[in-house]
This record gives sequence, C-alpha cells and structure tokens, in this order.
Amino acid sequence: MKDYTPEVQRLFLEMMLEDAETYVRVQNIYNADNFDRSIREAARFIKKHSDDYKTLPTREQIQAATGVELRTVPDLREGHYDWFLTEFEGFSRKQELERAILKAADMIEPLKQDGL
Repeated sequence: MKDYTPEVQRLFLEMMLEDAETYVRVQNIYNADNFDRSIREAARFIKKHSDDYKTLPTREQIQAATGVELRTVPDLREGHYDWFLTEFEGFSRKQELERAILKAADMIEPLKQDGL
C-alpha cells in the first residue's frame, strides 16, 4: 500500500484551502481522524468551521486556532486537482481500512482471552 507521509497529508489540506469546490468534492470521505497527529487539529478545525459557517477558514484562522501553518499552493491547474482527488481517495480508503483492521483486532482479543 502507498505511504501517505505527513507532508503529503499537509499538501492535501493546503490544496483544499485553495479551492473550496475541491473540498466539497471530498467532503463525504473527509475524516479529520485520518490525518497525522501533527496536523489533525487543523483538519478538525477545517471540518468544524466548514460545517458551522459554510465556508472554509482562512489560513490565519487555522494557525491562530491550532498553531498549524498551512501554506498557499500557487499555480494549481486542473491536472493538479485530478491528482489530488485520486490520491485523497486512496489516502482515505487506506486510513479507514487500517482503522477497521485495528478495531477488529481489538474486538478479537477479548474473545481469545475467553478461550473462544
């Protein structure tokens, strides 16, 4: 499986902030808990702000609220967003699968202890 480094995950957030339509397109699979611990609070803030105010927060708001600095990504074109959509879907799928596997393992452990 592909490794989505914290730097790639940060780029996902930065690209979303460049284009609200892109954020809207991935909103149904966006889960802040999927992001690396170092940027998770920023991801949560983006989601909550978007839900509460129906607009993406500014980078300044994110930094003030979470301490995470997200940069602008200049000169993005359609092909860049095609990459983003493909990669973000893969990232989301991988993270959700990992979470499901860990949850299943946690559920199996008590059964083993009970001799089942």
